[in-house]
Amino acid sequence: MLLKLFAGLSAAATALNISSPRVEFTGIKLAGFALLRFAEFYIGTFLAYIAAVYAASELTVDMEKPQEKPSKFWQWNMNELAEIICVLVGARVSVTGTEKLPEGQRYLMVCNHRSIFDPIASIKLFGAKEYIYISKPENFKLPIVGPVMHKCGCLPVNRDNNREALAMVKSASKYIQDDVASVVIYPEGTRSREDELLPFHAGSFKIAQRTGVPVVIAAIHGTDEIVRNVPLKKTKIELDILDVLDGDFVKSHTTKETAQIAQKMIQEHIDRKYGKKE
Repeated sequence: MLLKLFAGLSAAATALNISSPRVEFTGIKLAGFALLRFAEFYIGTFLAYIAAVYAASELTVDMEKPQEKPSKFWQWNMNELAEIICVLVGARVSVTGTEKLPEGQRYLMVCNHRSIFDPIASIKLFGAKEYIYISKPENFKLPIVGPVMHKCGCLPVNRDNNREALAMVKSASKYIQDDVASVVIYPEGTRSREDELLPFHAGSFKIAQRTGVPVVIAAIHGTDEIVRNVPLKKTKIELDILDVLDGDFVKSHTTKETAQIAQKMIQEHIDRKYGKKE
């Protein structure tokens, strides 16, 4: 929405400037002037927006205060930032299998982890309101990113500290039980550098076992190519919803068993669709 506003305002500003009777423009000069005005306005507005978000995040967000409910204001900003980032890096995001998503109930979504752009792609597709993301503590220390994640209800997970990990599970479970949002977690715990997945952490599935909600298994591909492609080439990102394990199934299996099932399903999908690397 913000991008459309930028484009509309820029077009209006350009039209007003080039229609002035004091200056005559023809051919290449007209096109060049219009492009320059567009770039000036767009870049200036973008930088002003980022500066405003940075100032607001630094001045108004208390990272030590627990976020009991996601802020609608910051969710809106998260949506805009995801859209802007996807445009800037040339990411074309698509999704398949949405018809498999459980209707009328919350769930835990697990997905392989290829890049820091993984959650950005998901937000671009579904919006910030639908999901709470579980992320490593280091990401919450980043300027703008950390405060915005915190205000949107995202939760840090410290797998080296059992007490903090349990606190995350309780908070995430409460979001689901209170029908605030579904939860997305990346069970590998860190980004895999190749198509071969890292071992899934069984603890990632405790949220579903604790709440009795389904586990949605998803696979993402292409986000790790963004850095290599920018700025000369656009990147195709695909998120595929593979299957859903219902709550009864999750309850009747250990978290280790569920983790193995999810990892096997994602790995087989990646090998089948994109080719297994020897």
